[in-house]
Order: sequence, then C-alpha cells, then structure tokens
Amino acid sequence: MADLQNRGAVADIEGTLSRLRGVVSARVVTEQEGEIVEVHVLADSARHPKQMSRDIESALFSEFGIRVDHRKISIAQTRGREETPRQEVRLKFLGIDYSIDRTSARARVSVGRGDETYIGVASALAGDVDQEELLARATIEAVQEFLRAARIGDGEVGMELRDFSRAEISGRPFFAVTIRMHDERGELDVIGSAIVRDDPWRAAVCATLDAVNRRLPSLSI
Repeated sequence: MADLQNRGAVADIEGTLSRLRGVVSARVVTEQEGEIVEVHVLADSARHPKQMSRDIESALFSEFGIRVDHRKISIAQTRGREETPRQEVRLKFLGIDYSIDRTSARARVSVGRGDETYIGVASALAGDVDQEELLARATIEAVQEFLRAARIGDGEVGMELRDFSRAEISGRPFFAVTIRMHDERGELDVIGSAIVRDDPWRAAVCATLDAVNRRLPSLSI
C-alpha cells in the first residue's frame, strides 16, 4: 500500500479523484498508519453514485495499488443552474425479420441510434403466437442490447412486457404497450402507443419504443 502518512501522497490521490468524470472535488481521510478510512466526493448529478463509486475504486487501485471498500466512499451530488443538459437518447425503428415454421415463430427486430444498430430476437410456439406481441418482446430485447452496449445501468436494468393491447380511438386502431422497468432504484411501469396504419408489425415496434424512449433519458447516467 502506498505511504499515505505523507500529505503529498494524499494530495496526489485527491487530485486524481478530482479528475474523474463528474467529480467536482475529493477529500481523503486517513488513519495515523496511513490507511484510508473515508473518501468524500462532491459530484455533479450527471452519473449514478454507484457508477462513480466503482470509478473511484478502480482509480485508486490502478493508479496507487490501493483497495478501498465501497462502504468507505461517500458521494454527495449537487444540481446547479449550469449543469449540462442530458443528451437526448432515443432509439428508432430500423427493420423487422419474421419467420414461422410448423412448430415455432421467430421475430427479429432492429433498432438504432446514430450509426449503431441493435438487434433483439424473441420466439414462441407457432400455435400460440400473437405476432404483434412477439414483435414487442423482440423490441424489448433490442433495447436491452443497446443498454448493454452503451453500459447504461451496468446491465442491471431489467424490462418485461406487462401488457399488449389493441383498441380504437375515433375509429382508428392502435396498439398500447405497458413495460415494467426495474433497476436498483425500484420498478416503474411505462406505457407507449402507436396508431396502426398500413403496417401492424411496425406499429407494434413503434408502440414499444414509444414506451421505452420516455424512460431512456433518465437511465443514461
């Protein structure tokens, strides 16, 4: 372990932590023997405290060879007027590939953001399949592939289709989708809808994305 009885060593660590993404300032408290007992960090609200805590642990070990239990790390976040707005996060429909044989049906949905493409697949027994609902499930899988690739929520954001409904408003058919999203902060049901025009398959995907896109900005931390 580094000799942290020297105040200069502590200052080096505080300086390194202060340069981490989202950190405004850092203070390290040590015992007489030099062991770190507390790490206090003031940060902006752009990232989740759990992600920041992991960054701090990694920086301490990679730069100084010091392992610190996450319970010794205290993070306070502030939200100021000059805070940079969140970047808009929205996924768009790209394409559908649907196949069916004597025993099973398989839906493959592609969604995108910028130049990147994310693919989700869902399958069901052919005799029990609801094509549009199966496409909604495949869309959810594509969204989760995006979350994993973008490292949003550290892969801990779960999603499940709670309801897929058909209805009419003013004589026009539409799909309504309810998705339950859950992470370490709890559960939340989100609802999306899309009018069915010429392509019910595409409408099923768009209704699902409508629900998910409402929540993505708050997950992109």
